[in-house]
Amino acid sequence: MRLFRDVRAASSSVILGLLLSSVRSVLLLRILPPALLGAWKTAFLVDGAGEFARLGINRGVEVQVPVLTVQGKQREATAFEDTAATFSLILGLLYGVMVAAAGFLVANRDLRIALWTVAPLMAVAQPYFFLRDLSTTRQNFALRNRETLWRSGGDAVLVVVGVMAFGLAGMGLAATAVTIAATIYLIAKLPFRFRLRFHAAHFRALVRIGFPYSLTEAAFELLRRLDVICIAIVLGPVAVGTYGISLLVMDLSTVVARKGVAQVVSPHLMREFGRTGSHRAVAQFYEAPARLFAYLLPPALALGAFVIGDLVRMAMPQYTAGIKAAEITVWAVFFVALHASLSSFFVAADRIPKVLRFFRLLIPLAAVAQFVGLRAGFGIEGAAWTTVGTLALLSVGELVLARASCGADARAIVRFIATLTMPLAIAITLHAGVGALAGEWLLPAPLRLAVAMVLFLVLYSPVFFLYENRFSLLRAVRHAT
Repeated sequence: MRLFRDVRAASSSVILGLLLSSVRSVLLLRILPPALLGAWKTAFLVDGAGEFARLGINRGVEVQVPVLTVQGKQREATAFEDTAATFSLILGLLYGVMVAAAGFLVANRDLRIALWTVAPLMAVAQPYFFLRDLSTTRQNFALRNRETLWRSGGDAVLVVVGVMAFGLAGMGLAATAVTIAATIYLIAKLPFRFRLRFHAAHFRALVRIGFPYSLTEAAFELLRRLDVICIAIVLGPVAVGTYGISLLVMDLSTVVARKGVAQVVSPHLMREFGRTGSHRAVAQFYEAPARLFAYLLPPALALGAFVIGDLVRMAMPQYTAGIKAAEITVWAVFFVALHASLSSFFVAADRIPKVLRFFRLLIPLAAVAQFVGLRAGFGIEGAAWTTVGTLALLSVGELVLARASCGADARAIVRFIATLTMPLAIAITLHAGVGALAGEWLLPAPLRLAVAMVLFLVLYSPVFFLYENRFSLLRAVRHAT
């Protein structure tokens, strides 16, 4: 019950935060010329590199501290937290200096200014990220949700004001100020105090646990972005721009899945694993969300696929050529959600090395499939279907590994995967059929869309009621509210 409540609350705050960030992005596009915005985006790539610089320390804390806490080893848990906190302060200082120094090596004036304004932000961001992840580790989701909303709102206002007043430098100053305020807020509310206490043995343990975990997420990021890389190489940057709506769909779903699902499931799962030491006991923490996704997401995604075309034509007509690809990419959201519910289980089950080997096999196969499809002339729609298929293979492979880790036989594994994926297959089939039928109706476009959506829901409703009668998950969610 508490897991459903926490996932719902976290997902809601993340979605609202994304809406505020989207408003900020639209305003910045209207204020900044492409050269300045491009300089900022280029300089901000150092933020992604920071994930590797952190060596998975924060992920290690998310795994280790809940287990130690539930086992009553609070002193050792505190030592891990202090080590990670000290590392974040040192890393922030060094990383900020390195980014600032890189600015002196850049000839382009705009990029140089962008790097210098990003440098203090990177310095502050490292302890901020630690505190943000620590609030999740301690299951203080109410604090995390409030911080997400306050930070998103402050960022949306101050960054726009800063850009209008000081241009590119104002963007960095405003973003740094918002991050400092969020850091102070988290320190005051957690509560947590930074103490310069570093234990080499604990540091090595955190890296040993957290870095492979981070590598799996980095591999997932590469896998889901292979379509963009291959489109850029084969079809060029214009095709990538046309594919922009699909990118937006994937980016938003990944952020919500990671921050609203994975980071909420992880501390619950690890605490239970620390208490029981049983893989089977913690399997419920991925099984329940996966089943809920299985019969709530397919109809929601189908409705999204119905309306996305009209929304793009109305709000962003320059991207109409990418509508078909976006309607396909919508289905990939299902597999992004399944992956998010599974990731922390593999840490508890000690299956991260096997997951990484699976990625090493799947990534080159997916890249080859993308290149072959694009060279064969299937265009961005083919790239979108390849992404859906790739993420489907990933999710099925992870489900097989997870169920096998709990001792399930082949028949049980196939039955479990079938119950998860059947609703999606039905939804895709019904969407295609109703869409083809609606194309023959002599009705005004808005009325045709409304009738098609109602018809889909009527046809899909037996699946929904069958699954609710079998698993009663909606009743569980209602009881959690």
